[in-house]
Amino acid sequence: MVYAIALLVALATGAGAQSDGADKLPMFGQPKIARPEKLKKADEDFIRDATLRYGNRVAGSNALAAQGWTAIRAKQPDVAMQRFNEAWLLNPKNYRALWGFGALMSARGKLAEALEHLESARQLVDDPAERVALLCDLGTVHSEYAARLPADRQLERAQHFVLANSRFTESLENDPKYAMSWREWAISLYEQERYSEAWVKVKQARENRAEPFPPGFLEKLSAKMPEPK
Repeated sequence: MVYAIALLVALATGAGAQSDGADKLPMFGQPKIARPEKLKKADEDFIRDATLRYGNRVAGSNALAAQGWTAIRAKQPDVAMQRFNEAWLLNPKNYRALWGFGALMSARGKLAEALEHLESARQLVDDPAERVALLCDLGTVHSEYAARLPADRQLERAQHFVLANSRFTESLENDPKYAMSWREWAISLYEQERYSEAWVKVKQARENRAEPFPPGFLEKLSAKMPEPK
């Protein structure tokens, strides 16, 4: 299954038992938030029970991460966070869980945290099709983060746009027909004030039947530079 942050607008024991707010954070807020001993014990019980249920920790982690993505699409972010945390408990190197953390943090507007999780996922992803989509998401979030930076942080802004362009490039080198990367790159290039290049990406997005651009985007781009004939 392929995920895409740009399109986003089971087991309930052990890992889901806490009430201190840590269950609403990736990795239960660790390592910044110390895990109480009673919850460490609950985590151990959860891991044991989930391993028995699914056969092994990796299989259980993958199943729970899939449930997390289903919850995201159902607009149930708290359920999604619980599932991703459970998946992470079973396998801290499950890139789908880390990707899920990135998606949820991005939805909350916590883009710096989202990037940390997404870049960690990039180091671990081993599925070629999912790598293409993950790189697109990384490009999207790097670009959005750059666009939100204040004027006095121009160097950092430029650095994140460079990273965005790099991630989009790598995504499309792996799959030149991945329409979402063309779409999101066009939007990023508009934010970079590279309007001619943005139109090139718009054309590619259309040719590959991408999802429609956000309302008003093409009008804004046209106001900066008419569409080349």
